[in-house]
Amino acid sequence: MSEFKVNTITNRDGSHGPQICGITTFGSSGMQLPSGPTEFRGGRGRGIVGGGRNNPSPAVAELTIDMHEIATTGNAVDFGDLMGSNTGAKGGGFGSATRAILAGGYNPSPGALLTQIQYVVMSSQGGANDFGDLTTAKNGITPASNNTRGILQGGATPDYTSEMSSINIQSLGNDSNFGSHLEGGIRNGAAAQNGTRGLFGGGQGPSANYFSIVSYVFATSGSGTKFGELSDDPSANTAVSSGIRGVFAGGNAPGVINTIEYVTIATEGNTTDFGDLTVARRNLAGCTNRIRGTFSGGHPQSSGSGSNVNTIDFITIASTGNAQDFGDLTVVRRCSNAGGSDAHGGLIQ
Repeated sequence: MSEFKVNTITNRDGSHGPQICGITTFGSSGMQLPSGPTEFRGGRGRGIVGGGRNNPSPAVAELTIDMHEIATTGNAVDFGDLMGSNTGAKGGGFGSATRAILAGGYNPSPGALLTQIQYVVMSSQGGANDFGDLTTAKNGITPASNNTRGILQGGATPDYTSEMSSINIQSLGNDSNFGSHLEGGIRNGAAAQNGTRGLFGGGQGPSANYFSIVSYVFATSGSGTKFGELSDDPSANTAVSSGIRGVFAGGNAPGVINTIEYVTIATEGNTTDFGDLTVARRNLAGCTNRIRGTFSGGHPQSSGSGSNVNTIDFITIASTGNAQDFGDLTVVRRCSNAGGSDAHGGLIQ
């Protein structure tokens, strides 16, 4: 038996708890202390949905951020606020085990595209913080990341751009050049990832939507390589990933679709049918804990005005089948609303 001495125990708010010193007997062969930064020692698996556009006419840009625990079911709860109202910031699988990043966007009042990059600390509940700036103001960006590097594909400036940039997620700062989209100008696609590469699928071009899935390696810059094709040509779709599978859902092709389909990230090829969403819609947000994927919000019409939805669906990524009801967002929202999670497929556990 050995002496186990604890000098201090610190609470999550930074204050000291009780001190323990003496002989401690363990009923098993040992104990494991938590590893990693304190930001996720309370557990991971949260999904956030921030910004977007709600229902009033004329539509109003949302400021709020919702949060849901992906492993459970139930309605989302208030997490905090963005730094400003935003209809077009994108998140998806973009961030680390401790941070979710939201890049660019559009504020309809005063009618300006944004360069702003902001982040939230996933273990807390509170407002977004300033990360840095994009080189070019734009919305409709498609992001992907592993734990250290984020890739931002395309966007509207307002012209569709093929430019791609990257950020270092573990620091603060502006984006830098990464390369260009293989097939030209694009906005409002979706991305799935593992720790090595991101797969960007769908999106809207200057004259038509894309069927293509293009693969980019996080460690190297460039224009990417063709991976395969989606079954349709959706824009404003979303994706989630387990690190093994990438699952693409919804979108406008040009009619709104309820399609869910998947690829195996390690193997090039076209998508395979997975099932259907509970509600066909575009501009929905995807979150994942690598076991489940959730799809939040969106717009059930291909164009024009109409009611957005507050629906949250979920799937089990390793299986196939139709999505099931998870709960509701605190507000209805759509238009590239940003989703983020702290356990997506690009992160190494």
